[in-house]
Order: sequence, then structure tokens, then C-alpha cells
Amino acid sequence: MRKVDYIIVGQGIAGTFLSWFLLKSGKTIFVTDRKNDSSASSVAAGIIHPVTGRRIVKTWMADTLLPFAESTYWEIEKRFDCSLFHPFPIMELLSTAKEYNDWMARSADSELASYIENIDNGANYAAYLQPFFKTITVKKSSWINIGLLLSTFRTYLESEKNLDEEKFDTSLLKLADDHVEYKNLMGSKIIFCEGTEAMHNPYWKHLPFIPAKGEVLTIKANMTLEHILNRKIYILPAGKDLFKAGSTYTWNFENEFPTNEAKEFLTAQLRSILKIPFEIVDHQAAIRPTVKNRRPFLGLHPVYSQIGILNGLGTKGCLLAPYFASRLADLLSGENDLPAEVDIAQYKT
Repeated sequence: MRKVDYIIVGQGIAGTFLSWFLLKSGKTIFVTDRKNDSSASSVAAGIIHPVTGRRIVKTWMADTLLPFAESTYWEIEKRFDCSLFHPFPIMELLSTAKEYNDWMARSADSELASYIENIDNGANYAAYLQPFFKTITVKKSSWINIGLLLSTFRTYLESEKNLDEEKFDTSLLKLADDHVEYKNLMGSKIIFCEGTEAMHNPYWKHLPFIPAKGEVLTIKANMTLEHILNRKIYILPAGKDLFKAGSTYTWNFENEFPTNEAKEFLTAQLRSILKIPFEIVDHQAAIRPTVKNRRPFLGLHPVYSQIGILNGLGTKGCLLAPYFASRLADLLSGENDLPAEVDIAQYKT
């Protein structure tokens, strides 16, 4: 039987970063993950936006999470010689004087002053965009190539023979007092980073997941953007003449497949933003494991201390995952406690 320090279930963004930090600390790991091209991590646009919501507030823990994420992405880029982190300002498209005044009022707040810039870049894109009253630029935003991150790290796991690509079978998991066993593996702990699959995992039935479906279009258009555009939906440069457009946010849905309703909504929003023709070349959908209070789930099971979880990253996974994977890795090494607002100890079984 092969012995490792930790067995990790799932190689989405949560499992990838937890694996990274555990390996950095000198631990041995083994990852079990059936590849799913329509998983939330695979479909995610990878936008880091430091200002969030209609109330125009700074993203939770932004001053801590942003520099930590940036340094982590740079570090992984250097290790694997790939390009993941792309600083990209976000251009908010404003239709009315009230919207503009709201942004200006919020930019005076010392909490937001370093993130909001009163520069109207709309004229730069006049050939592409419908007329808007004003635009505002959000700084310290970026785009992360999540697909490349996942595929690069997966190739590394394969090369080290640390990956099982079969679907995890909970019935095969055996718990002992001080370790776990799964198939031919023995680990001190097993950590579940399995996204929406956790909702069907008997060990995590007590956690209040709220699944949300998101859908994204890939379009082809003859334009050049140096900003991510945001107006109800985002438009993100994704390669030569290709752009991601999304996303929807649906609480009630029948399955994980793309829908005509979402396609029509996204197309209508694109036409309200763009005055040039575009071609839809792809349509993807995924179910996100979200949490009502928008705080991720971290920690060890309240009954079975050999079992842990990192999940519930929602739409901000590329910002949250590096920092909280690091915090969980520290906890597993006995170095730190978890912040109370993300520690699953707060939820009763």
C-alpha cells in the first residue's frame, strides 16, 4: 500500500492550490480527480475584481487577498514556465448620471480610493461600443488563465504519478483512528476539494451549500480591448478576436447543460454593449458551489478529524483559493488556526 501525507479529492482550483502549498511545505500528496471540462473551475472566466456588488464596495479581504494571489500566481508561473496572471483594468460602463455619481461618491471613500480611477476610456472604444454616459476604471483587477493553470498542474501530477483519474468512490474510503485508506493508498488525512460533488458526499451533508448555475459565451469579434468591459455581464479578451462573455447566475435549474434562455439573455446584453457584429463560437455552463454568506468552507470534519474540506469558493475562486488553500495547508501542518468566519466548526452536523 502506498503511503502519502494527504489524499486530495478534486483538482479544480481548490485542489490545485492546496496541493501546491502542501508540496511547498514538503508534504507528499496524491490527487484523485475525474477530469470534467464543464466543472466550475474549468468554465470560470478567472476575473479578479476588487470592487463588488451594486453597492460598490471593496471585495471582502481585498487588501490581503489581492497581493497574496498575485505573488502566488507569479510563483507558479516561474515554477512551470507558463503565463497565468494578466493584469487587466476593468472598465465599468455607466448609462446614467446617477450611476456615475454613485461611483464618484464611493471613490472618495479611503477604502476604495486606490481601486477606482475617474478616467473615461469610452472614447477609445467608440468604434466598438454603443454610446454610454461615462466609464470608470477599476484598478488592481486581472484575468487568470485558469484553464492553463489546471492543465499545467495536472500534467505535473501525472508526471510524478500522483494522480488517479477515476471518479472518487466514497464507499471505498476507510477511516482508522489516525489515518485513512482509499484503494491502495494510505494517508494521514483526506481533503475534499470536489466542488459541487461535495453536496452528494455523506460527510458534508450538514454544510449549507447553495448551488448556482452560470453560463458563458465565447464570441468572435473584430475588436481590440485593453480592458475587461463590465455592464451586467463582462466581456473579456480571450485570444485573437475571441472574447468570453458572461455570466448568468441562476438558482433554479434542471441540469448542468447550457440553455437557450441564457444564450438569449447573454446575446441581448452583448448587443446592448457592442455595436459591431459578433459570432457565437461556444456556449458553456457549470454549477458553482456557492455559500449564502459568500465565505468558503475550510477545516476538518467535527467528528472525523481525518477528513477535511476546501470548498464553496463561488465566483471569486481565483482570488480566494490561493490564500485559503495556504491557510488550510498551515492548519494541516499544525501552524495556525482558521479564521472563524470560514471555519466549518461553526456548522453543526
